[in-house]
Amino acid sequence: LVLSQLLKHTVMVAIDYCLARWTSDAISGKTELELKNCSHCEDFNHSPYSKVFSILCCLGIVLCLVTSIAVEWTGLKVTKKLHSCLLNKIILAPMRFFETTPLGSILNRFSADCNTIDQHIPATLECLSRSTLLCVSALAVISYVTPMFLIALVPLAIMCYFIQKYFRVASRDLQQLDDSTQLPLLSHFSETVEGLTTIRAFRYEAKFHQKLLEYTDSNNVASLFLTAANRWLEEYIGACVVLIAAVTSITSCLYNKLSSGLVGLGLTYALMVSNYLNWMVRNLADMEIQLGAVKRINGLLKTEAENYEGLL
Repeated sequence: LVLSQLLKHTVMVAIDYCLARWTSDAISGKTELELKNCSHCEDFNHSPYSKVFSILCCLGIVLCLVTSIAVEWTGLKVTKKLHSCLLNKIILAPMRFFETTPLGSILNRFSADCNTIDQHIPATLECLSRSTLLCVSALAVISYVTPMFLIALVPLAIMCYFIQKYFRVASRDLQQLDDSTQLPLLSHFSETVEGLTTIRAFRYEAKFHQKLLEYTDSNNVASLFLTAANRWLEEYIGACVVLIAAVTSITSCLYNKLSSGLVGLGLTYALMVSNYLNWMVRNLADMEIQLGAVKRINGLLKTEAENYEGLL
């Protein structure tokens, strides 16, 4: 999974770099022809660039398919192994285990938790690895285009570390708060729909309507804080990265004669760093929440088997 992701994002960066180099060379060739004022000179040859660009694009499409297959295969393999081990442990568990453990808890491990491992964790893992590699590749491209960016990268990385450490705790708590306030809202709505006849008979429409508004307000407050936290992370860190990248790129372009194509490539990646970093931290927080299902299943896997010798 990691190898396929690394190869895919390496090819993606190579495609962008090839396009930037193609643009810079084409502009430089056209400028030289205009300066020479030569009508018989040959035009810029786009054939080598187009061939390399086409090969890289085809390779990128193939690697995207390979990455998707690797993600699904990894998730399926892990899920089958965990489910098989859990089933063997539960079947061989002693009677005191079933007397002390609620049946709903056991069923929840086989249903909700296995579903989380089967469907959600592989997708979140793929998004986390993709956003992480995109963020790293973007910083690498900016550092390659403007080496002065490396001077500001160290304090920026330290600041991002402490910010994401604080944000992950807040995001996880806000997500749990959003889920906990959504459940009473849905339960109250379903109970209201099922008991409409009784509510109308006792004329409690206003009371149930007010209760529904209170549950809705509580859930909206939690959702609003969660959205605001995500936007704050994206805007704050992204603005710092774009500012530093823009200043260093313009300075390098003025004093070091950096090509316009590479400057545009660096600024494009700088504008996307905020989005990549935001998704990386959010996926990391989601992964921590979803790995709770693995932790709960792992707790049942420690159940000691019945001491049964198979007597006839």
